[in-house]
This record gives sequence, structure tokens and C-alpha cells, in this order.
Amino acid sequence: MGYQYSDQKFCPMPWLHLHVDTQGLIKACCSTSVTFGNLNKDSVSEIWQSKSINDFRQQVIKSGVDKRCAACLNREASGKSSMRTETLARYPDLSQSILDNEGKVDTKPVYLDLRFSNLCNLRCRTCWHGASSSWFKEAKALKNTAADQAIIRATENNSEIIQGVLQLAEEVEEVYFAGGEPLMMEEHYQLLDLLCQSGQQPLLRYNTNLSILKLKNQHVLEFWKEFKKVQLSVSVDEIEERGEYVRKGLKWEVLVDNMRQIKKECPHVKLEIAPTVSVFNVGRLGLLHRYFVEKELISVNDIYLNMLDRPFYYNIVNLSDREKQSATSEIRAHLDWLRENQANEIMMNEFESIISYMNSRTASEKQMNKRVEADALLDKIRGEKFPLIE
Repeated sequence: MGYQYSDQKFCPMPWLHLHVDTQGLIKACCSTSVTFGNLNKDSVSEIWQSKSINDFRQQVIKSGVDKRCAACLNREASGKSSMRTETLARYPDLSQSILDNEGKVDTKPVYLDLRFSNLCNLRCRTCWHGASSSWFKEAKALKNTAADQAIIRATENNSEIIQGVLQLAEEVEEVYFAGGEPLMMEEHYQLLDLLCQSGQQPLLRYNTNLSILKLKNQHVLEFWKEFKKVQLSVSVDEIEERGEYVRKGLKWEVLVDNMRQIKKECPHVKLEIAPTVSVFNVGRLGLLHRYFVEKELISVNDIYLNMLDRPFYYNIVNLSDREKQSATSEIRAHLDWLRENQANEIMMNEFESIISYMNSRTASEKQMNKRVEADALLDKIRGEKFPLIE
């Protein structure tokens, strides 16, 4: 029997995925507001069996995900893959078992996403204080802080989160590290150490700015050598000077050198670039892609296009008609390059879907004005201006 999810929008995440955000909230995933509990009040095991999560599981079985899952649904509507469809593809047997048993299965989380804190050394234009501690000073000036202090931690004792999660999960198949910047977090190394001690070999996936490879006396390459499957999605939106502008604090040559070191010392680690697609780079995605391919840092199919939803004024649907036409032309030209370089169908569809998504809605004049105001204000605070953004 095949999947029965296309109409009801079935998602297996509530049965197999455990996501903890930087506020200590356990949510359905990192892209939704669906919340099951708070680790500052209850334990991981209590929340995993709570009425809140079981009610949502039954909703997903009976009627599917709802508008709170718009991040996935919007991606799918434009022809892109989503966290929902990617998880279905990675866990087909478990997904089918959940459906066959109408959701009444006693599952343990096998896919972990633990955001220990917002600790990060970059101030990306498309980010905010809730996801980067470095944003705090500017967020105060903009009156847009997520807390009263720079570093936001999930709980006062994140080590207890790790112990509780590993006791509940039993057998971990996949761990996703994001941030903040995971390679700066002591808890990240603690979790890797415990996984090594237990002999488990989950897939390790990262979203990282790759600005560092060492924390104190702990070198992440030494840990990665102990794991058979490691995948890095490198957050990079533009190249060289532009890249340093969009991701404030980025040192371009350090990023490139770190990628080269990984390829040399840990050749089993899979590298891809994962640009956040926004008004800052949509027309130059092809140039970014070609840069890393031509430097032999990635292969032609190793790019993940992460569509920005918020801040909405940086969403590509709010580009002007002229900007959309220009970006469409550039992406079409890149599609020709992809064909010449034998890119797979998935990659071709990903770039095609950018065009579809960008042109799916008319730009909001209000949002376009907010974008101009936001750029001008941040440029003033940072004392910079980058006229090359077209």
C-alpha cells in the first residue's frame, strides 16, 4: 500500500521527531508554532506522551496538518520539497506503519533537533536576536529583542535535556544541529561525546556558518571522524564582499579554508551550500552556486535552497516586477548551465520552483517600503552601505 498523504497532508514528524527550541519549547518542528510543552516545566518523556501531542497526532491522521504548517505547504505549492516530504522520504516504513495503525503506535523519537541556545557569532541581515546572540545590541536599538539578555538558553541546565532525550529516544537515527551556531555550543560536543560512548551511529546533519572548527580543546573534525554519516549544510548567501555584507561577521577566506580542510581531513563528510533565498541574493544564486562548484568545494547537485519566509519584507515575493524579471532571467540562464553540467532533475526542479514561488504573489507595497526602511536603518546602525545590491 502506498502513502495516503497527498490529500490530507499527512506528516510523520509528531511520531518520530523531537524538536527543542531555544526557549525550551518542544514543537512539532522548527518551522511551525505547534507547541507540545515546555522543558522548563515538564520532562521530555512527560511531554512526549502528553495530551497536547496526542491530540495533534490524531488531527494529522484525521485531517492533516493545518495553516500553522504553512512553511511546508507553501514550499510544496511552488513545487519545492519540504521538511514534511523530505521526512516521508527518509522514513518510509515508519511513516507507513503510522498510517496503517491510524496513528495509534507507541513510537520513540528517532530524529532529534535540539536548539540549545541562540549563541552565534554572525549578524545575518535575514536573521534576528532570537536566533543569534550577536544581534542583541542592534536588536535593542531596533526594539526587537527576543529576551532581556544576549544569550538565550533552552533551560538553565541543558545537560539534563541531553540526558532526558537520550533516555527517551533509545536508538537515534538522525541528529540535526542548528542554532544559533552549533559549532560554538558546548552542548553540541557533549551530545557527540555521549553518542560516541553509546556506540550509536546516527546521521549527523548540520546547518552551520562554518566559521569555526574548534571550541576550546575540542576539534569537531576529530568527532566527525568517529561517525560514518555526516552532512553539512553551509549557510552562505553571497560571495566575498557581498557575502560578508549579508552575513555580518563572516570572514570569507576563513569559510573557504575551513571547507578545504574538511575535504582534506574528513573526505567522508558531505558538503553542500544552503543559501537562504531572499531579496538579497535570488538573482545571484547561479553565481553563488557556480563559485563553489568551480572551486571544487561541492558537486553540481550539492546546494539546498532554503526559502526565506520571515521577515516578510525580505521574502522574494515582495520584489518589484522589474526585480522579479531580472531574477527570473538569471535563474533561467543558470538552468542552462545546470543542464550543461548534468545536474539531476531534483536540482533543476529546485531552481524552477524559485521562479514559481517568486511570481506566485504580487509584491506588497507596504512590505517593499518596510524593506527600504529596514535596510536604511540597519546600514545606519552598522555604518555601512552596499550599493552593489541590485
